[in-house]
Amino acid sequence: MRFSLILATKNRVEQVERFLRSLTRQQHQNFELIIVDQNNDNRLQSLIQAYGQQFKIVHLKQEGGHLARARNLGCLHAQGDLITFPDDDSVYPPEILAQVVDFLQSQPQWDGVVGRVYDLDKEQNAMMYCGDDHAGEIDQERALRIGMVHATFVRNSVSQEICFDESLGLGSGTPWTCGEDVDYLFRCLKRNFNIYYHPKLIVRHPNPFDIYSFRQLLKREYSYGRGNGYLIANNFDDAFVRGEITQNFPYVFTTLFKGQFDYCAYIVASIAGMTLGYWDSVSRRQSPTRTPEKSTMGSKV
Repeated sequence: MRFSLILATKNRVEQVERFLRSLTRQQHQNFELIIVDQNNDNRLQSLIQAYGQQFKIVHLKQEGGHLARARNLGCLHAQGDLITFPDDDSVYPPEILAQVVDFLQSQPQWDGVVGRVYDLDKEQNAMMYCGDDHAGEIDQERALRIGMVHATFVRNSVSQEICFDESLGLGSGTPWTCGEDVDYLFRCLKRNFNIYYHPKLIVRHPNPFDIYSFRQLLKREYSYGRGNGYLIANNFDDAFVRGEITQNFPYVFTTLFKGQFDYCAYIVASIAGMTLGYWDSVSRRQSPTRTPEKSTMGSKV
């Protein structure tokens, strides 16, 4: 089985090279890498020339920093049997592609599989909501808890039918700068594709708390909270959304009591963002004219 790895990137070189190095160590070498390059210069050219001698690289240029649109563009060029969307700061352990092939070849009833996202250097989750120990079929609520697109591998038949919502995610031009990955899984499930969660399939990714400053993390938690609040409100009833928001309240008091003021600030920022995202969804549903989702993928959903 051949993979198409669709890598959207902007403003990163060292991280991209780290990912490319991890590809040279793969036990399964039947893949193509599709780089959707959103830089306004040629900073990746030397890397592409060097690593292109070791495996096939399709280099596409696209203006801007629109993550969902870049992934949709990459899908148009994918020739593989299996499609995946690594982040440009991800790292693939040597066995990951071989493990995915073994699983999907032996389990043809599954249209895709989601793995777990671990820290680059530690045997623990890289962030919240990126996996647990409980393997099994994914439903909508489960997708919300573990859905990370850079650890998601789907058959080509899925990517031919499902695209990313370009009103979500980084560079979308909307307030909802995350959620496109979980939304992608939601779309798969709504079209009755069968997706499995396999916690022993590990993809590596930096922990945000190791690479961002306090100010950057605060902004990130707020903006991601707003995107997640909007996404959840679009897919679950109001009672579920309110539960998702209020379940964080005890952590505010716990972190304050422990003197963990930075973490308390992050939680408050996330709550504020989720609340506003929820109201974004309510307001949009009540509006007489809704803005349609943007897509480069024709009639796909």
